[in-house]
Amino acid sequence: MSDRTIGRRGFLSAAGVLAASAAVGGLRGPSAYALPVSSTGGARDACEELAREMLQIGDNNSDLTLDYLRILIDQGLPKTTGPKRIVVVGAGPAGMATAWLLKNAGHEVTVLEANSNRTGGRVKTFRERFADKRLYAEAGAMRLSDSHPLVLALCDKLGVKRRPFYNAYVLPDTPSPVVAPPVSYKSFTGETWTNNTGGPAYRLPSAAGRTLIRVNGDRVTRGEYAADPARINKGFGGASFTTTTRAALDAAVGKFAVPADQPIDKQITGWTAMFSEYEPLSTLEFLHRQGWELPQIQAVGTLENLTSRLHYGVIPMLVDHALIRPDATYWELEGGTATLTDALTTALGPAIQMGRQMTRLEQTDTGVRITTVGEYDQDDVPNAVPDSTQTIDTDYAVVAIPLSAIRFCDFDPPLSYAKRRAVTATHQDAATKVLLEFKTRFWEQGERGFRGGGCVTDNPNRFTYFPSHVDAPDSAEQPPGGVVLASYTWSDDAMRWDSLTQDERLDHALRGMADVLGTDTVLREFTGVGLSQSWMQAHYALGEAAIPMPNQLTELHRATRTVEGRVHFAGDHTTLKPAWIAGALESAVRAALEVHARR
Repeated sequence: MSDRTIGRRGFLSAAGVLAASAAVGGLRGPSAYALPVSSTGGARDACEELAREMLQIGDNNSDLTLDYLRILIDQGLPKTTGPKRIVVVGAGPAGMATAWLLKNAGHEVTVLEANSNRTGGRVKTFRERFADKRLYAEAGAMRLSDSHPLVLALCDKLGVKRRPFYNAYVLPDTPSPVVAPPVSYKSFTGETWTNNTGGPAYRLPSAAGRTLIRVNGDRVTRGEYAADPARINKGFGGASFTTTTRAALDAAVGKFAVPADQPIDKQITGWTAMFSEYEPLSTLEFLHRQGWELPQIQAVGTLENLTSRLHYGVIPMLVDHALIRPDATYWELEGGTATLTDALTTALGPAIQMGRQMTRLEQTDTGVRITTVGEYDQDDVPNAVPDSTQTIDTDYAVVAIPLSAIRFCDFDPPLSYAKRRAVTATHQDAATKVLLEFKTRFWEQGERGFRGGGCVTDNPNRFTYFPSHVDAPDSAEQPPGGVVLASYTWSDDAMRWDSLTQDERLDHALRGMADVLGTDTVLREFTGVGLSQSWMQAHYALGEAAIPMPNQLTELHRATRTVEGRVHFAGDHTTLKPAWIAGALESAVRAALEVHARR
């Protein structure tokens, strides 16, 4: 198994923001930036529209990533001469970034957040919940890709420090850069954008090859597997291929890539054909078409984390393979990923109203009225506050909550049929994490020690990730222990964990780690403290991300972001980057442009 294991978000990192076209109807965009065709209801072949979105191609073949960097990082929206009242529903990255842009442009902005104790949505960092209060761990988003310049540049702009996330395991004494390098983006137009901050260029060190694979009763290091793949492969029903599962998967999907060095019009044509041909296929059907037999599919499914997602559409995997470099660098944020959403929360200040859950949205030709109920959280269990119903009137609204949460809100008049269909039918995936605290970082010790990266197993834990860094912010002494993401599962794998109690999850995750790393050490070093996060059971998220099934991109995707009267929509589910903060930010810039342009 190579270092480039497809992770949950890596599998779904279809790059792109929004296909653009000239404004229509009551929408008028600033002259430098065209509004997306899909948000204004323009008619374009669905597959071409998806191709343009994936490639981040705007109207007249402009580069939307370049435009959005200039808006979000450099200059903001033009100052308004006619301030509007705007309510943003949801204080996740999409909602807060939308509100931040509009507030800075001079509009009167209010953000309604259902949670009473935190902002951030599915960006959630567990803090002061472990035996060593200096330790923290991620319940949600945990890494940022260098293929997502909007996110990295926003971190730098807000003063949030980033450092390498070791997606693959490295030696324990591997040094990290003192200062993260600048963010740089080279456009297909020939232009290069950079924030001109930070330290020298950085490249991740080579993987150590020491983390473990524990399947079918065998235990080997990744290095040993790379040297003799057949030994492990044959355990999957006699699979006869002699390459690593990563190499086999790369070979199957790599031949379908549209060359990125072609002229942009040829890339659009190539990807339009790709969406047309393969969007109806699941990953399983795609692999069968490539002549794969069941044992090979089972081996790749287990070792490359595809088993629970074989029923997903194959397009995200094809796009990921084409656009995410094998040597991609990932980053994490000092103090946890929530430091980014904390910074946005600080910037918005009293504009955010906590503990207000939208239950109803009414609109007329002249305005919007939103009804909310008060909520309070106790140990992450929400409860409605009796007699706490409130209404707020506004000129425009931006709904930046998941489709699964929109499903439980009333709209008067009803949303369009296409929007309602997208809300009810778009597949919402499950993801569950179980985190365990240990007294020492025993996995880093000895001649086979490693830092970061993860182990794979066919036991219920499936994937285990180790911390890339353990030092605590503002602490003079490095904590001796660390928190391990003992089990990270998605889709059907996650839903089995969701059926367990918190204590049962911790017990099974501990036993699963002991099976991979050795019973005596794991049990001896466990502090007795652990936490779990089920996003399918999260009251306000109601799922981890909107992950497309076959045909859902062509049938439903456009409608997730179309404007409905005075109501606009944002969130990673409205982009081809579900489950990534990058998708949330791209949707935020798009939604802010739409509302800012309203007459």
